[in-house]
Amino acid sequence: MEYSEAELVRGIENRDTAVYEYMISKYTKMVYCLAWNILAVSHSKEDIEECVADVFFDAWIKITEFDKEIGSFRTWLLILTKYKALSYKRRKRSNSLVDIANVQMEDDVNLEKQVMLRQDLEQVMNIINTFAEPDREIFIRRFIKGEKINDLARFLNLSRAAVDNRLLRGRKAIKEGLKYE
Repeated sequence: MEYSEAELVRGIENRDTAVYEYMISKYTKMVYCLAWNILAVSHSKEDIEECVADVFFDAWIKITEFDKEIGSFRTWLLILTKYKALSYKRRKRSNSLVDIANVQMEDDVNLEKQVMLRQDLEQVMNIINTFAEPDREIFIRRFIKGEKINDLARFLNLSRAAVDNRLLRGRKAIKEGLKYE
């Protein structure tokens, strides 16, 4: 059976379960889509379904707050969905806060790795700075700025093969400079 908006609201106000089931069947897809758009990144499918169920329960309980002068029932239901989903999101965020007293400090090995990587990076930059032009420019533009090899070749008026060869020789020089085999 179809219900008009006024009949739907009146039926829910009178606690008619058939009207409640009609509301659920008519608006579930719309409510689920909005809740999913808000919660999909941080919540499971079950959490989203629970949010949708809570929205319909809130509509059942808070039907007296609906004002047809302000907007349609559909809009009111979407607003309920938005705020319910946002409260789920806030609740999840506050539950995911970590007590700093329970966090263990990183071990010294991890710190050593970071220091060594920084030193290696500095060494690589020092080696690159010893390269003659255009090799230095090729390396900086390729590996720091992320430019494509074809673009470098065009910019420097070199063939693609020439740029590839300069990159190969430069990588060998860096490996030797870092004493890697």
